[in-house]
Amino acid sequence: MTLELQELSNETLSLLAVDGLGGLTLGTLVVGAGSLIEVGNAVLEHDLDALLPSGAGSLLRKRMAMINTSALRMSAQGANAKLLTAVDLDFPPLLHPLPACPAILWCRGDVTQLASIGVGIVGSRRCSEYGINQAALFTKEIARAGLTTFSGGARGIDGVAHRAALREEGKNVVVLGSGLRMPYPPEHARLFDQIVEKGGVVISEFPCDCAPKPSNFPRRNRIVAGLSSTVLVIEAANRSGALITARIAVEEHGRQAFVLPGRIGDSVSAGCLRVLEEGWVQLALEPSAVIVEAKAAYKRFVRSNCGVHL
Repeated sequence: MTLELQELSNETLSLLAVDGLGGLTLGTLVVGAGSLIEVGNAVLEHDLDALLPSGAGSLLRKRMAMINTSALRMSAQGANAKLLTAVDLDFPPLLHPLPACPAILWCRGDVTQLASIGVGIVGSRRCSEYGINQAALFTKEIARAGLTTFSGGARGIDGVAHRAALREEGKNVVVLGSGLRMPYPPEHARLFDQIVEKGGVVISEFPCDCAPKPSNFPRRNRIVAGLSSTVLVIEAANRSGALITARIAVEEHGRQAFVLPGRIGDSVSAGCLRVLEEGWVQLALEPSAVIVEAKAAYKRFVRSNCGVHL
């Protein structure tokens, strides 16, 4: 379950808010101390070195000393945000194996959607009419199949996918590369509000007043890839963050990625055609193939990690 910030001591909050603190490190601390509250007590009593490898505790305390917990609380209150930690039962299970699994997610909306079977739909910001139509078509069928749409809320294909999921009243998850009070792009602020109002969720690993920075977006892409049972790329140039997201899903998580074909000679589809030729993605000709793979991938994950057969 998500945490209300008033439940956390300043020591615990400053620990959780250390930029780059991983879920694995947080898990190690909680196992060693016994609970998240006891980790906060260990911070207060300067006992972190007893829970972490030599020197790591001192380094962590130095980084914690730079955090303004009062400002964190005020910004989170302004965003109506709650915290989900990597040791919470509601933390999305597909994120745990990430090499860079975040220790926390700041959330607005229904966090249960984060653990759903879903498709990461990503693509070009400068998409064509063909890309817009196909993104809407694929998202519509994915939503009607009961699957979640995961995307990064960006201009172009991301926004088309989120809006199509809204129209179908489907499950809808936005992963931001900025804080919840600094939505990017700013013209999508109302779209993000509508997603929350309709039962979806907007999340970020960054504090609520964090401005969008170029270094944030690769981290955002990793979370999209980690949450998604499979990834679908709809239009991508040769140098594309969407293709990076797909490669992360394939190489770091062992999942399948799909790419929509485009016309030869169209720069907006050049990256899609190149990776199809390379052979590490599958061709997306119809939504049903993507839906079948997303369900199968989620079952494979649960069986290998939990011993549960769905």
